[in-house]
Amino acid sequence: MSFFKTLFGKSTPIAEDKAFTIDFEDALKRYIGVTNGDVAYEFKDKRGNVIPPSYAFEGAYNQWKEIQSVWDKRGVIFAALDSVYFHRIPKAQVIERFVIDRYPEKALQFAAANLNEADYTDPEALASLAKCHFILLNFDESIALAQKALEQDGDNKKAKIALANSFHLTGQHEKAHQIYQQLLENSLRNEWKSDEINVLQLVDFKNDIIHSSVYAVALLSVPEADETIWNTVAEEFYYCPYFRSQHAFWYIRSGESLKGVVKLLATAQEFPWYRDAVVNAKSSILQFREQMQSDDLWENELQYLTEIMQKNNWN
Repeated sequence: MSFFKTLFGKSTPIAEDKAFTIDFEDALKRYIGVTNGDVAYEFKDKRGNVIPPSYAFEGAYNQWKEIQSVWDKRGVIFAALDSVYFHRIPKAQVIERFVIDRYPEKALQFAAANLNEADYTDPEALASLAKCHFILLNFDESIALAQKALEQDGDNKKAKIALANSFHLTGQHEKAHQIYQQLLENSLRNEWKSDEINVLQLVDFKNDIIHSSVYAVALLSVPEADETIWNTVAEEFYYCPYFRSQHAFWYIRSGESLKGVVKLLATAQEFPWYRDAVVNAKSSILQFREQMQSDDLWENELQYLTEIMQKNNWN
């Protein structure tokens, strides 16, 4: 084995290399915003030989091997892709890249520094910004941007989803439902032949039917939805604090209080501006400590949450 490793350079386990390639191609599609079909790419070494992604991005590959979660693996690949694609993709897609990598504030910073007057008439840029503002709970801004995008392009699906999501979370459920229903009918009529389709197929990125965290939560709010399907769909919407909070609440309702508390706490730590996660994480920790008759569980985390609430005057 050592002889062949020396002869051919480094050695990569075939199964691991194939798994990385699958993750790489999935991340690449999300990074550049392509849902259907394959994406062509080619990387070469210094001698001009074509090499697989695991060789082209060896550092990312080594990090990827040490990570368990799909979203953190995706983040590592995104960071690697920046070195090749960041200045080649449209500004709208850079915003999207930051949003789905759990950096919505970076997306807004990028927009403020790089978008010009013409970009604010581009439906794709407007739709990406609408999605970003939805994630940041700026619903009025999200609605305004989505509507402006639809004035330029009435069929822009991303804008429609951002609009429906913001409508739903501002209590305008009928308006949201009409948009979701229209998207569903159009997709099933034009792109799907089967009458039977599962939750993941409806909401995942690659099928491009209704890639909406809010719609996904609605579909999962049925007795038949179990832990497996919640966790599978979570891989699509881990960047959305609304979805993550609802996932945590589902655990708590299902009698899995510890899992729910941990998930709420992780959401609050990653998105400290998301009030529902912060307030409910603190409340859940206090309840869990009372149940366990322990006053020292998560003491540091409780202090962190309390400080955020005090800073924002959240009672």
